[in-house]
Amino acid sequence: MASSGQPFRLKGLLSNKASVKKKDTDQWRKRVLKASEFAVSEVFSHKKTHSGNSRLAAPLQSLDQFTDHDDAYSEAQALLGDWLGTKLRLELEMDDEDDPRNTAENTQPAAFAHNYSNFDDLYAHLAEEEEQSVVNSFLQNLTEQELLDSRMVEELSLSDGEIRKKFINPVVTMEARHQQVRENRLRRDAERKKQLMEKEARKEAKRREWEEEMKKKQEECREEKMVQKEMMKLRRQMEERRGLERRVRQRGREQEVQKEVRSAQPIPIPPTKQKHLKESHQQLEQNIQTLIHMSKLKCLHRHFSGWHSVVLDKKLCMDKVVALCNWRRRLKAWQAWRSLVWAAHRQREVARTEEALRKENRQTQLAAESDRRRLLRRCLGEWQLWCRTEKARRELFARQQETKEKMAAVSVGKLTVAENSADPLKTAPLEEMGHHLSDTYAPDPLAVHQDKPSGTDFLPSQPWQVTRRHVAPTAAELLEARRIAESGVLASKTRTVSSSAGRFENRHAVQQQIIMQQRKLLKEQQEQITRLKEKQSMMGLELEMEKTSQLTQLSVLRGSRPMSCSVDPKEQRAPTAPAEPDSQKEPSRKAVSRQTCPHPIITAMEARARRRAEQRKEIEELKRKKEETKLAEMKAAEEQRQREEEEEKRQAAERKMEEKRLERQREEEKQRQRERYQELMRLAHQHYNTTLLSRRGLVPWKRLIQLKQASVELAENYHRLNVLKRCILGWQQHTRESVSEKEARADRFYQRFLLQRSLNCWKIVCTHTHT
Repeated sequence: MASSGQPFRLKGLLSNKASVKKKDTDQWRKRVLKASEFAVSEVFSHKKTHSGNSRLAAPLQSLDQFTDHDDAYSEAQALLGDWLGTKLRLELEMDDEDDPRNTAENTQPAAFAHNYSNFDDLYAHLAEEEEQSVVNSFLQNLTEQELLDSRMVEELSLSDGEIRKKFINPVVTMEARHQQVRENRLRRDAERKKQLMEKEARKEAKRREWEEEMKKKQEECREEKMVQKEMMKLRRQMEERRGLERRVRQRGREQEVQKEVRSAQPIPIPPTKQKHLKESHQQLEQNIQTLIHMSKLKCLHRHFSGWHSVVLDKKLCMDKVVALCNWRRRLKAWQAWRSLVWAAHRQREVARTEEALRKENRQTQLAAESDRRRLLRRCLGEWQLWCRTEKARRELFARQQETKEKMAAVSVGKLTVAENSADPLKTAPLEEMGHHLSDTYAPDPLAVHQDKPSGTDFLPSQPWQVTRRHVAPTAAELLEARRIAESGVLASKTRTVSSSAGRFENRHAVQQQIIMQQRKLLKEQQEQITRLKEKQSMMGLELEMEKTSQLTQLSVLRGSRPMSCSVDPKEQRAPTAPAEPDSQKEPSRKAVSRQTCPHPIITAMEARARRRAEQRKEIEELKRKKEETKLAEMKAAEEQRQREEEEEKRQAAERKMEEKRLERQREEEKQRQRERYQELMRLAHQHYNTTLLSRRGLVPWKRLIQLKQASVELAENYHRLNVLKRCILGWQQHTRESVSEKEARADRFYQRFLLQRSLNCWKIVCTHTHT
């Protein structure tokens, strides 16, 4: 959190410091200008102080000048120190950003690997170091900042004597910081080289380890291949050996058969042996026949198993084909049903959108109608107001004409004295009313007195001839302004209605146009601001030029006056003798004697004026060039803007044409899809009816119903018998339990009865024996 919030705190401190510096520099400039003006006025003054404390005022004013000079020098030193501190801090921060681990390596180079093996620890340490550096820099700035104002210094200097402030020499701190930067750079270079060497060593070790692993893998693969080759050789040898053994056995069998055949040749054999040989020969034939039969059976079995497997495969394939066909048929039916559902949903959506559009159109029409009525009411009210004002103006004009005629008649002498005495009483309220109406409505006298000759309605040629009547608008101008406002209102309303009607179509285009207009307005405002700034700077330069020109003229006049005084001092004193008293002659002589040699301040000011004039010429040249380039850029920008507007218009027309074409294509595509959906629905219904009649007819359905009824009856019978069985068994068990319980209860009661009877008998016997 400290590291994340630190840049904002630093930015706030820097911004506050910049504002303070700017204020200080402005005050310093004002004080220096005031001091220079005071010195010039003191040196080149025409008058003399009337009081006798002139000798004391001059040193005090010079002391103020010295304190201002010292304050300016100290503030310049402080500004230079601050600037150097900020520049060096920026360099240090840039170096720290190049190698963010320099602080940790500088502080603890030996224990880095041991303490900061984790990145979080390193980042925390870097954040702490950064905060510490910011605190140190802030404390350094506080130590270098001034604590006393110039007024306080002046008061202290007047009260305690001339006390000079001690300032820090920035050369030593600058050299120390440069040395520190160089040491940090060398240390970072050494650490960077060391890290590069360590990285190269790690890469070399990893490469060697990888090569060894690859060699081991290749050797293992080679060994596996050799083992496989040996296994193949051994298998081949074993197969060859088995083939040889099989051939040897077959040859031995063949030899035995040959021997038996040879032994079966006719040899004079006795009948017993012949009989025995016949039996063995028959047995051998039987064995051979059995072997042949067994081989035939094996062959038959092998062929039958193959045929059976083929049949099973064919059957499996047929089952798969049947399942696939059934799935496809169901998929087609489902797709037809889905298309039907979608068509119905689409029709509902279309009906809903049409209803919404009708409702919206109705609302827009109602809004337009209400707006039109409101506008008509407003126009009617303004028209009535205008009628009243026009009527009042005409009445006022008639009264004024009447009063003028009466005044003309009075001047000629046609009216009587009574009428003349009564007219002022009548005209006074009329004139007051006229003045009141002229102040309220402010009609133009040119518009009122249109019947007068053109000699009366002249236009003012000078600014002081313009009065309130010239500035007040006429009735025609008021009507024209009202008409323009009403037309603007109507146009804005029509635009709002049209935009509300088409707000679903060109919303993106309107937003883009609004954004472009806002950007243009921002550019125009920025250009106006820059022009105003330039005008302000030019006005400041012009004021400075006027001041410098006045100062140079004064210096020239001061330089020319001593010569005139030396040539004929009597002629100069002659006209000034009656005007000035004797107390003012001696100071003028002293001033003339002082002004024979130019003051160093004047020479410095003239040099500064010359430098300012040269700089002003350079600035004017640069401004002229800048204005020319700006005009060329503005012309090019205007041409580019016109081209862009033409291109945008052309693209907008193309887009509209393309949109219309795409809309027609979409409508045609929708119509084709609708026809296709209808055709598919018709085919789906037809196919469904045919399949239902051919494969899913009424017979399977009746059979299914019968089977269902039979199964339901069987289930009901079984359930009835099961319930009956459970009820009977439960009832039987219950009756058995109740009977056994009753028997047990009867046995217990019988035993109790016997015990009671035997006890009574025993009691009776006992009583008899006692008696």
